Amino acid sequence: MTKIKLAGIFAGCTALATLGLNVDIAARADNLAAGLHSGVNQHRQACGAIGSNPQLTAAAQRHADDMLNNGTFSHTGSDGSSPQARITESGYGGATSTGEIVYWGTGSAGTPSAALDFWMASPGHRAIILNCAFTEAGFATARNGNLMTAVVDFAKQ
Repeated sequence: MTKIKLAGIFAGCTALATLGLNVDIAARADNLAAGLHSGVNQHRQACGAIGSNPQLTAAAQRHADDMLNNGTFSHTGSDGSSPQARITESGYGGATSTGEIVYWGTGSAGTPSAALDFWMASPGHRAIILNCAFTEAGFATARNGNLMTAVVDFAKQ
C-alpha cells in the first residue's frame, strides 16, 4: 500500500450581474472583509469610493458562510437561493441592478489580495468591480483555517 501526501493551492471564483431586488440580517465585517473593501476602492478610483451597506454585507456574509460550510462554490446557495433572493432577504430594497462576485482559495491563495488579483484578471469580475453605476456594496469573508471564501454584493439604487 502506497501513501501519497498532497498539498496545493486551490482558487476559484465566479461573477454574476443581474437586475436587483431587496434583503435584513445582522451584518458582520472582519479585517479580511475590510481589506476587500479597501482593495475594491483602490481599483475604483475613477468612480470614487463605493459605500459599504450593512444589508448587502449581511447578504454577502450569508453566502460566504454557506460556501465555506457547505462547499457551494457558486452563486447558488446550498438552499437554492440566488444572489437576488439573499439581497432581498437581508432587507435591501430599491436596487435597480446588482452584481455579485465570489471567490474561494486555500493557502497563499486564501487572502483578500489573492481574491482581488484574481477578480481583476477576469474580464467579468473586473467589469463588475469597475462599474461606476454600482454605488453600494457588501463585503464578506469566511475562513476555517486554510480555506477562505469571499463574496462582494454590489448594488445600484
